[in-house]
Amino acid sequence: MNNTELTPSMATRPTVMLPKPPTSRIAFTLVEMLIAMAVTLLLMAALAKGFAFIGANVRDSRVQVALSDEARDVTLRLRDELQRCTVSLSPNLTAPDQSGYFLYYEGPLTDATSTLFRLTTDANGDQAAIDSRYGDSDDYLAFTAVAKGDDWFTGVVPRFVLDQKTAELAGASYTPGADALDPIVIRSKYAEIVYFASPEYLPASLPATPAYVDVDGDTDLGSGGAIQNGFPDRIKLHRRVLLIRPDLNLNSGSIQSRLLGGVEFLLADDWPTASTTTNQTIRTAANAGDGWLYGMAGVHQQCDLSLRRVLDSDGEPTQAIAANSLADLTLPHNRFAHVRIPGTVLGVGGTERSMPVLALGASLTIFEAQSVAPVVDMAPPLTPSAGPIVTPAGLSGFIRPEFVLGNDLSHLDSTADLWGIERRGDDVLVNNVLAFDLRVYDQQSASITSSTTGLVVSPSDVGYREVLREVHTRRSGSMPEPIENIRVVRGGYVDLGYAVLAGGSIRGWQARRLNRLSTADDPFVDATITPLDRFLVTPFSGLASFAAGSTGRNCFPPSFYRSGKIVVDASDDIRLFQPAFDTYTTAYERDGFQQTDGSVSGAGTRWISGVPTSGFDEGADGLEQNLVFGFDNLNERETLPPYIATPDSIRVTIRLENPSNRQVHQASVVHRASR
Repeated sequence: MNNTELTPSMATRPTVMLPKPPTSRIAFTLVEMLIAMAVTLLLMAALAKGFAFIGANVRDSRVQVALSDEARDVTLRLRDELQRCTVSLSPNLTAPDQSGYFLYYEGPLTDATSTLFRLTTDANGDQAAIDSRYGDSDDYLAFTAVAKGDDWFTGVVPRFVLDQKTAELAGASYTPGADALDPIVIRSKYAEIVYFASPEYLPASLPATPAYVDVDGDTDLGSGGAIQNGFPDRIKLHRRVLLIRPDLNLNSGSIQSRLLGGVEFLLADDWPTASTTTNQTIRTAANAGDGWLYGMAGVHQQCDLSLRRVLDSDGEPTQAIAANSLADLTLPHNRFAHVRIPGTVLGVGGTERSMPVLALGASLTIFEAQSVAPVVDMAPPLTPSAGPIVTPAGLSGFIRPEFVLGNDLSHLDSTADLWGIERRGDDVLVNNVLAFDLRVYDQQSASITSSTTGLVVSPSDVGYREVLREVHTRRSGSMPEPIENIRVVRGGYVDLGYAVLAGGSIRGWQARRLNRLSTADDPFVDATITPLDRFLVTPFSGLASFAAGSTGRNCFPPSFYRSGKIVVDASDDIRLFQPAFDTYTTAYERDGFQQTDGSVSGAGTRWISGVPTSGFDEGADGLEQNLVFGFDNLNERETLPPYIATPDSIRVTIRLENPSNRQVHQASVVHRASR
């Protein structure tokens, strides 16, 4: 018998059941997996965005560096070559002329054009200048330069040019061989250097009706559709270096042309008309009547020489060409891409020719826009009803495409030669140009502080016309505000002729359609216009004097008329308008031909065909003609430089764009008057 007794507490104690050890886990649950994947995706997205941001910044930095390098290369080249210019910025007013020339032509485009004439309206009714990146790209620069040391200029000419001169020096006859058109590299200490911008043209428009590509697909903020904005989509900056080698002329004083492979090489087209006969180079598809305009283009495609047409005894251009000297290039009609417009084309008479001007095409289509619809808000720069200060449609755009290397489709091209189309791109300096802008320093130009906005507005700024209207209001009336209250800063770089440029901020003083949503003319000022004389009449503004009733025949500087860069007919219509700073020449006062202002048929010096019998070259005959200012004074001159003031400096600005990301870079170089 077991004597052990259970105590009550022991009898009632419950049995304790120990839990089973936990089962080990070998995977995540589905929810955990989803959470992990979501976190991983977020991390990957963040990393991708970070890398994309870094990549975009690296790409943009590389683009900016590339744009900066391109702009620096152009400006360094410009600065170096301008320092080699053979002349100063002083116009030739008394003989002897400086050796060579300097020319700056100002086209109607300005930096203000894209904002003045091309605004779009968004869904909220707000306006935006989406094309403001477009600048002044239709200017032109040309000058003569001298090489430094042994670093002479180089170019190519057909072999026959050298061989026929060699044969003449040896007293032998010359017969062209199979290698007559081989390009031979030659050198020269002096050169004619030309810079100009040119757009890309629609292939189907060439050669008869050049039209530039304008299908950039800019989106109108109001309609959401693609539109044409009136500006070329792609512009290239070109540079021609034309060697000055008068020693290559034969004893006849010219370079003998050669008929090779059915093409007459180094022969200009007939002037003023061209034909399609066997000894011509004009294409049937081209406008044969425009031989006066691009008749030298084929020659400039075939040779890197500075060449001119030879004049006949009546002063008329012939087909023969000759190599220029520095002295020859002081005369504008001997320079690259310069023409004289026949009187029948100019509309001033059959025996009258224009003075030499640039062979330019039609004005940009932005200047033809007349829409005042809310969707396409283009302010028409052409005067609707009053005032003649406008840019004519012809000879005011880019240089004719025939003068761009490889782009001359008006003339024949032989498959056996190395010229013409085969040279395309040889003169291209840089692509994707938004602006090639030249400006002159005007000591009297006025930057005015607006009392309404408190902003200082210069003549190149979009709101300058409105500020002048404000000044006029403050200065007119029964209690005019003292002139001392008008805060003005004098001096600055301006576009040549800024007061009257069609694409400028002022566009003359006449009525303009400034309200883009209205067809009504918006007047500038009333008949009391005198208070604005002190702001608009400056050395390079393009105005000499004006009043409410001024016309195209009495408001420009007298020297501008004498230069022939402007021609106004008897009806006060401006037929030709090419404002330019040109060192020009005094040689027209001693050339034996009559260059005269058309006082009967309008204004602006014309070149009269034929040998005159009286009333010519009176500015250099040693006689007193007007009995007022002394003999051979400027008032007796037939011609004068367009602007007779010497500028302190001229600034050249280039603006480039990368089309992939729309980055823009701008750089400038300043050329001063003293060499």
